[in-house]
Amino acid sequence: MQNNFEGQLSLSDQPNFMPKQFRPHRSVTERPIMVRESNSTFQETLVNSSYVPQSELNENVRLDGGMMDNDDVGSYETMDSGSSDSGDGYTEPAPNLYGSINNNSNDESIGVELIEDHARRNVAGVESMEADNNYRETIGTSEQWDRNDQCDPPVPNIVSSNEAGIPFEIYEGQIFHNKEDLQAAINGWSISQNVEYVNSTSNKSRLSILCSQHNNMHRACSWRLHASRSKRLGGLWKVSSVGPPHCCTQPIMLGGHHNCTSKFICRHIMPIIKQQLDMKPKEVIARIESKFEMKISYMKAWDARRKAIESIFGSYEESYRSILRFMEAIRLTQPGTVYNIEMVGGSRFKALFWAFGPSISGWQYCRPVLSLDGTFLLGKYRGTLLVAVGIDGNGGLFPLAFAVVESESNESWVWFLKNLHDLVDVVKLRQNLCIISDKHPGLVRGCREIFPNAVHRHCLRHLRENYKKFLRRKAIPDVEGLCINMYLAGSTDDIVNFTRLMNHIKNVKQEAYDWLIERDVSKWSLLFDNGYRYSIMTTNASECFNGVLKRARGLPIQGLVMSIYYNLVSLFVRRSTDVEKWVVSGESEFVLRTMDTLQRTEREARRCPQPITINRGEFEVVDSSCRPHRVEIPSHQNCTCTCKRPQLYHVPCVHVIAVAGYRRWNHNSFVSQYFTLNSYRETYSGLFHVLPPKEVWPNFCEVQGIIPLLAPAFRRRAGRPRTNRFRNTMDEPNSTGNKRCGHCKQNGHNRATCPNNPGSSRYKTYLNNNYFTTLC
Repeated sequence: MQNNFEGQLSLSDQPNFMPKQFRPHRSVTERPIMVRESNSTFQETLVNSSYVPQSELNENVRLDGGMMDNDDVGSYETMDSGSSDSGDGYTEPAPNLYGSINNNSNDESIGVELIEDHARRNVAGVESMEADNNYRETIGTSEQWDRNDQCDPPVPNIVSSNEAGIPFEIYEGQIFHNKEDLQAAINGWSISQNVEYVNSTSNKSRLSILCSQHNNMHRACSWRLHASRSKRLGGLWKVSSVGPPHCCTQPIMLGGHHNCTSKFICRHIMPIIKQQLDMKPKEVIARIESKFEMKISYMKAWDARRKAIESIFGSYEESYRSILRFMEAIRLTQPGTVYNIEMVGGSRFKALFWAFGPSISGWQYCRPVLSLDGTFLLGKYRGTLLVAVGIDGNGGLFPLAFAVVESESNESWVWFLKNLHDLVDVVKLRQNLCIISDKHPGLVRGCREIFPNAVHRHCLRHLRENYKKFLRRKAIPDVEGLCINMYLAGSTDDIVNFTRLMNHIKNVKQEAYDWLIERDVSKWSLLFDNGYRYSIMTTNASECFNGVLKRARGLPIQGLVMSIYYNLVSLFVRRSTDVEKWVVSGESEFVLRTMDTLQRTEREARRCPQPITINRGEFEVVDSSCRPHRVEIPSHQNCTCTCKRPQLYHVPCVHVIAVAGYRRWNHNSFVSQYFTLNSYRETYSGLFHVLPPKEVWPNFCEVQGIIPLLAPAFRRRAGRPRTNRFRNTMDEPNSTGNKRCGHCKQNGHNRATCPNNPGSSRYKTYLNNNYFTTLC
């Protein structure tokens, strides 16, 4: 063995007589040794230092994360199997891949997967080797061996790349996991260098590209690159040759870039799409322009966004196919979550109902009111999203339950209400439940049959729209004036104003008055509601939440569910933070809106004269309008007044506070528990958890009912779907009240149009006008 070793060492000292498998490549520069692992950070690891002379590594690896020095160092080729020329009969051990680079690209970068260039070898003789040092000496020259003063590998190094994660250069010997990664690296590098290329050969095993200016008659560029799929590397792709350098580089690339494809853009925006599922194509254009200083077309941005969404959720068909696995994974990770999927034909999707656990546990601390509404979806398959939204103690939206159905039909609404009753116990057991919706026949029937103990109230704005249609159909004059009077009559809490407005309608047209009376005044008027509404007159809550999801309604069904999930997570985090600030401040035991109402009412109560005691629990109070009111306080928790405001708003009125001050009682005890900070804190005390990745979802199992589903049979018609609904009187702002700016606290405008707000459009217009005036 010693003789064989000495013979191999003598050959290495004489390169002209070195066996072919140990001869260095000519004109090949040694590069950093990198491979890609499963995690996501760029790192360089040297696995087995015995295969590369230590001096090479020490001289070429920089510890500051920069590029390697351009010293020409031999890179050695190996044989698949066989013995050395010295005749000792041993077989070379197979070297491992030296290390790994993982592309943990941040949300702004696209990783490039690089692997050390070494061939796989026969490992039949590995066990006969005494130590790796023998093989180390056979591949190193005497001069290289003499320069080695230690056998420990150098410190792992981080390879430099630019801000977008694009390699500084493409060089010979780079290895990639697959062809897609190779093409992405070439695309990124060519974009960063402002050069373009065209494919010469592209198939499953070879890739040859040429500079796009290779046929330029004035100055042809001879740059080219060849890569192939290597069987010796286990199917990895290796850059076999590249060069000479480009001679056509331009300082500015005009009109976009030929190689900036939608596939390349998709890889770039993928991390962002995962966090912003409703990202617009215009935002994609702006991001690409800021990162690569080039403009892309709207259609290319749209196609890149589509590919990114499909890569996350699969196609629309794949999203429906695995919807049972997805919902079961959510149920297992979000305690208390319920869902139900209706199928037709045993395996075709028809409808989905779900409610998240934290929403279910938190709604019992909200007002006992639910607003129901639906909105159409914009995806490949026609459908409607039905929502049930509650109102928290501070007047904020509290989404409770959702459903994706074919259309807003009678059958769909009944199915939704049945699932809401059977799966969500807090709704079924809630006392004094009030459901507010339009007069859809399916909702009227469902509330009557499924929630017989709940009260059903009509949305005042929907009723006004129907009233307006009736007046026009009957050719009744002054339609707008009658609609305004009807809306004011429905929202007032004063019997005098209600009587005056209804008499005015009756004087204009008896038929218009009778139409309102026939609709059951208690279902649309606040004054005769008996406090079930908690002063909520419209379905604006559910319509507002539908507006929040406008940009997510075109996603596949899993993307829609995930978008709602992230909206709820953000809502819970933000409001739970707010309530903690209110508790720490210690200003009041009630939420902010109720505290402001009480302070305003207390100031008015101070101007009331001293109440007159009729008996132990009955009092007479005269307010500033000289109207007498009877106040009854049978206990320290209950109170009534002839003005009906304590019964309607569940907050003490001016007259009750005046009596409480006169008797030295605490009027805060008459405020509903739903307006306290404790209830508000409990509302958002539920915890959401991270959604599991697709790899750990439950597998398909017929026994558990988790089976692949077919996409629904209802597809939308061809053409671009309408994204905005038709505007009607429900979109008109209320005539009562005036705008008040949240920035300067003045009336007549809002924060977005405030001339004193630097971020408003009116302020920018003001600056532009002054700028051009100065120039003139």
